[in-house]
Amino acid sequence: MGWARWWGKRKNKTAAAAVTQVQEPTISEKREALLALSGKLSCGIGTIAEEVVQAIDHPEKYVEQWGDRLINRGIEEAIPDLAWIALVDALDEQGLVREIDWKQDADNILFAVHSLLDRRDWLQPAADRGLEQAISPGGYTFDHLRELHDWLRPHGIVLGHLDIDSDSYVLIVVQEEQCEEIERLAKTSGYKFYGRFR
Repeated sequence: MGWARWWGKRKNKTAAAAVTQVQEPTISEKREALLALSGKLSCGIGTIAEEVVQAIDHPEKYVEQWGDRLINRGIEEAIPDLAWIALVDALDEQGLVREIDWKQDADNILFAVHSLLDRRDWLQPAADRGLEQAISPGGYTFDHLRELHDWLRPHGIVLGHLDIDSDSYVLIVVQEEQCEEIERLAKTSGYKFYGRFR
């Protein structure tokens, strides 16, 4: 056997071994991660995690109880991602996230980010004025979000978004030291939190 053939077989075995070692989280691990994430994002508001639990354990009851809210998303029955949508909607109900369209003007974006910061009481008025100057004239929604993210980062605040597989951004602000764990918990639960706009 030639060296090149041996090396090719060895590389294929190594790659196959690496693939088989990566294990999907179990249903229990996904549930635990989603509930831990709910706790991290909820600012101590227990009803948020309760709604997520209801969506996991009793999806039909959840849809019946929160049908008015779900109809805005075109959801009329239990879907596989119901618990994730329940988390987003519960956070929205408490003013802890703001959903904006992918094509939004600077004023609405600033309003959304100001609302999130005010809800958590994280910036002083002088810093708020700096936030308004962070956005350059013109540009697209994504550019504005990136500018605001970059401006907030030195203050220990991360402007991120929860991915709901939509053409909108579900904006949220979190403390920088929690960002990595939030990303990990979202990934383990089967969903995505982006702590950057790149």
